[in-house]
Formats: sequence, structure tokens, C-alpha cells
Amino acid sequence: MRQLTKSVIAALETLTFVVVAASSARAVDHNNIDANRPLSFDDAESIGFGEQSFELGVSLVKPHRHSVGAEFEVEYLYGFAPNTHLNIGIDPSVGADDTGFDLGNVSVGVFHNFNREYDNTPAFAVRADASFPTGRDSDGVDFHLRGIASKTVGQYDRLHLNVDLNVKTQADDDERFVVPGVVLGYSRPLGYPRRFDRTILAEVGVGGNEERGGEAIISAGIGLRQQVGYQSVLDIGLQSDIADGNGERDDVRLTVGYSTAF
Repeated sequence: MRQLTKSVIAALETLTFVVVAASSARAVDHNNIDANRPLSFDDAESIGFGEQSFELGVSLVKPHRHSVGAEFEVEYLYGFAPNTHLNIGIDPSVGADDTGFDLGNVSVGVFHNFNREYDNTPAFAVRADASFPTGRDSDGVDFHLRGIASKTVGQYDRLHLNVDLNVKTQADDDERFVVPGVVLGYSRPLGYPRRFDRTILAEVGVGGNEERGGEAIISAGIGLRQQVGYQSVLDIGLQSDIADGNGERDDVRLTVGYSTAF
């Protein structure tokens, strides 16, 4: 009887969690994860139809054998169709390889969610971005295509598989035109079912080296997203490349961000 009661309670907790997560997927919330807020993976949920949001972030970056620099990211998202949103961003930077300020490249992208997760079927989505050469020493347009699958495992744990393809239209002689990558992300609400305002994240990824002949780069990260308002979230994350990539790796990357919807 006791075991049956525990099973019923666990089932009700899981059902409540799914309902809360599904209803909140249409808002900026701690459990709806976008790339760089604070780690590099996306989940398969888009923002809601008609919803708008701003996402701001700053990262302190220590490239291998270089001084610490700062990178910023400003992104606007708009749900212009059901399960589909537009994103426009820019990524200024200062320090690191160049001591001066760089405006960075302007990017435009579209994110589309194909389905909600049901039974054993994950949620699937695709994201396509184009980055225009508005920054210093930038040439050509870069394209980024990402396939996303998100699946709940156990009661509250959630896995996010991101498969990337980056294409340069103008690469230097020592650079590759096409660079693939894979990221496996993990998320879990902390304190549920007593509270539902905080999510812990982790990831491990493997990406190709942009330099010809360079080794693949293996990276890992951990982060936290904290709800600070009805549709406002603070995030913090720590990432590092943990395998040698011929000097192109980052020793450490500390990211802090804020997202708000309206």
C-alpha cells in the first residue's frame, strides 16, 4: 500500500511538472533554455506566438595563451508565427586577441519547433542563422544550421541533443569552410515540487577546429538559471575547452546574462 501511495504521488508530481513546464514554455522562464543563456545548447521549445523578448549577456573569456577579454551579446526574439520565432543579435567584444573594441557581427535567424514532446517521442526543432561581417576583420557571411531534440528522462531530468553545421562563405587559406559540432545538454529544475524557479544545466560538446589540420575541441560547462520575475531570468555559467585544439581553445569562459519577455 505504501509503495502504491509513493507511486501515485510520483505520478502526480510528474504530471504536474509536465503541465507546468508545457504551460511555461510560451514564456521566458528558467526552464526554457536558449543558446548562450548561459551554456551553448538550445532546447526544442520556441517562444510563444506574438511574444517578444530581449536577452543580454556578458562573458569573461580567457583564450589559451592570451589575456582575458570580454564578449557581449544582445539578442531580440519575436514569435512571428506559431512555434516559430525570429532572432536578431549582435556580439561586441573587447580585449583578448585585440585590445580595442569591436562592434561584432550582426546575425539574423529563425527557430522552428516541429512538435511537442509526447510519450517516447522527443520534441524536435531546427534553427538557422546567418552572421553578417559587420565586425572588424570579418569577411563573408557565415551560416549556422542546428538540429535540436529534447527529451525528458526520469521524472524531471531533460536531455537536449544539438547537432551543428557551420559554413563560411569566405574562409582564409588555413581555415575550413565547413565545421561540424555536437552538444549534449542536460537540465533539471532544483527544489521541485516545493519550488519551481531554478534550473541547473550542464553540457559536453565536440566541435571541429576552424583551422585546417587542427584537432577537434572537446568542451564542458555547468550553469544555473534563476527566475527573478514573472518573465525575467538571470543566468550564470562556467565553460571550458578541455582538449587541446592547437591553441584555439578557451581555458575558461564565465557568462552572466539576463532575459526578459514582454
